[in-house]
Amino acid sequence: MRSGLVDWHRRVCDSPPAEASGEEVCFLDSRIRPELGCGTVDLVALDDDFIVLGMRGTLHAALSYQCHGDGWTRFHFRKAARTLMDFDGIGASELEGPLCQILHQPEGIRDQEWVEGQVGLDWVTVFMRPRLLIERFRLDSVRLAEPVRRLAQGSDEFLLQNWALPTEMMLAMDQLLGQGFAGDLRRVHLEAKAIELVCMMSRVLDRRAEPHETVRLRPRDVEALHEVRRILLRSPAGRPSIEALARRVGINRNKLSFGFRQLFDQTISECCIESRLLSGWNLLRETSLPIAVIAGQVGYTQASAFATAFRQRFGCTPRQARLGRLRPAPHK
Repeated sequence: MRSGLVDWHRRVCDSPPAEASGEEVCFLDSRIRPELGCGTVDLVALDDDFIVLGMRGTLHAALSYQCHGDGWTRFHFRKAARTLMDFDGIGASELEGPLCQILHQPEGIRDQEWVEGQVGLDWVTVFMRPRLLIERFRLDSVRLAEPVRRLAQGSDEFLLQNWALPTEMMLAMDQLLGQGFAGDLRRVHLEAKAIELVCMMSRVLDRRAEPHETVRLRPRDVEALHEVRRILLRSPAGRPSIEALARRVGINRNKLSFGFRQLFDQTISECCIESRLLSGWNLLRETSLPIAVIAGQVGYTQASAFATAFRQRFGCTPRQARLGRLRPAPHK
């Protein structure tokens, strides 16, 4: 994991600074290469089993890279980004907007990941050995839902779960990615905030917690959320960011995210993905455009990512949908 992250840092960052000493990994305020985008990256191995990656900026175009499962667990916190992860033998997961996530990738499970360009990046990822869930963070004291409990007790099975990003986590992320300290104090502060984020995640993982935050929706809010849904369905390939949508319809981003799910029983990201894939299905059946062109028209920068998501949704490949007499099944 450590060497893979260092290689990723060298690829993304401009003239990476020298590591602090020996084999220690400590890259603070590294600049994203100008040909790739703009922004900063922090990558610090706080010890052999605990690594923090923070990124804030924008990429000019989509960035693709491969990750190899080596039994580490990721806690991912993000305010903005559009990404797709395609896991060998498991399937694809397309993610957009604010979320917190737990991902455990067992030894030998590879995945291809894409980060979309021209979209703001604002995220923190904490990598840890899963034994730390109990040894360091005492999650055995939390009533964990399955399969998180099995992971904390030593299971090496694949796990990927996402939740809405609470406001308190957004604040902790801003403090971690901020520039309030320098030198050794910056590293101490980064470690403290990373630990704080993991502790906050324990409340999300607790099965006693409410599954979704609810908000009070006024008639005007309901009207605004219906307008958001119309925007998503009209332009599947050109979806604005959460912030832009909130400004456009005149409600705050929390009410937009939580209220949309409350009203339509799906997230904004799920609605956008469904709209993209149904538009792709219609183009496959009604036009002779190449599949790669259709993928681009419905918002996928990689034809392979479109094909994977399409197969996950409809149970067939784009080519099979074009040649067959199949009809898209209702979304479950």
